[in-house]
Order: sequence, then structure tokens, then C-alpha cells
Amino acid sequence: MHSGIFARNDGTRLGRKWAEGAIGCLAVALVIWVGGTLRAQNADREHESAARAALDEYFEAWNAADNDAVAGISNFPRLSLGQNGQVVVRATPEEITTDFDALRQSGWDHSTLDLAEAVHVSPDKVHFRVVFSRYTADGSPYTTAPGLYVITNQNGHWGLQLQSVLPATFTR
Repeated sequence: MHSGIFARNDGTRLGRKWAEGAIGCLAVALVIWVGGTLRAQNADREHESAARAALDEYFEAWNAADNDAVAGISNFPRLSLGQNGQVVVRATPEEITTDFDALRQSGWDHSTLDLAEAVHVSPDKVHFRVVFSRYTADGSPYTTAPGLYVITNQNGHWGLQLQSVLPATFTR
């Protein structure tokens, strides 16, 4: 007579078949879970890509000194939190009224988006950690500041809804 793990009888054959079935079920569950995770990651990449395109479009509109285009790439109400804690709420597109002439008189010519890292992604909003710089007409940077920009999806339109700017890390 054999004993231990080498014993073969109907009980161990049933136990082995049960174990094989359990392993098969676990394998199927793993495939479903991995597939769902990959689909979620692909969806996150799509949301991030759409939001990043809106962020880039915002900077293009800003550099064109075009309030209508800035309003067009915004979602409302639009909130801005300034570096000194001031809060500006713009309820409608008509309230986007940056005085680009005054900004140019202060030395501004254009801005660059030096860093845009998606730190939180969902189907309806993406939080970007950003760093941007402002330049004079001769191409010299005169300020660099970090911030948080939140791009939201409202009825299929990705647009800037919240920007929070921290004090500059570089000023000339």
C-alpha cells in the first residue's frame, strides 16, 4: 500500500479535479481583471490626452492675446486662485477680459508651458501640475511659476476650469 501524496484513490482524483477547476476559474478571473485594468488605463490615457490638448490650446490662445479663444477653451464657472490667495470667479465667457496691452507694457511677450504632469485623471477632469515661464520680446525669461491647472470635461468639451498659481520660483 502506498501512503501520503502518492496514494491514488477516487478521493484524491476528485480533489485533483476540484483543484484544476479552481485554478481554471482563477486564471479566467485574472484574465478578466487584467483586461479591465488595461481598458481603464487606456481610457485614462485618452482622457489625459484630450485634457492635455485643451491645456496646449489654452496656452496658444493666451500667447495669441485672444480673450475670445481663451474663453472658448475654458469651462465655466472658471476659477483662478492667484499667488497671493486672491480668488477670481468668472461665471460666463464674457468675463474673460485679460488686459493683454497692459501685460505687454509690463514686458510680457509670450509664455511657455515648461511642465505639464497629469497627477490625477478621471473621465471628467484631469489635474495637471504645471510650471510656466513668461518671456520678453527678445526671448529672455523674466518669471517662472508653478501651479495646478484643472481641465474638466463638460458635455464633451475639455476646457480649463481652475488654475491655481503659486509664487514665482524665478524672477528677474
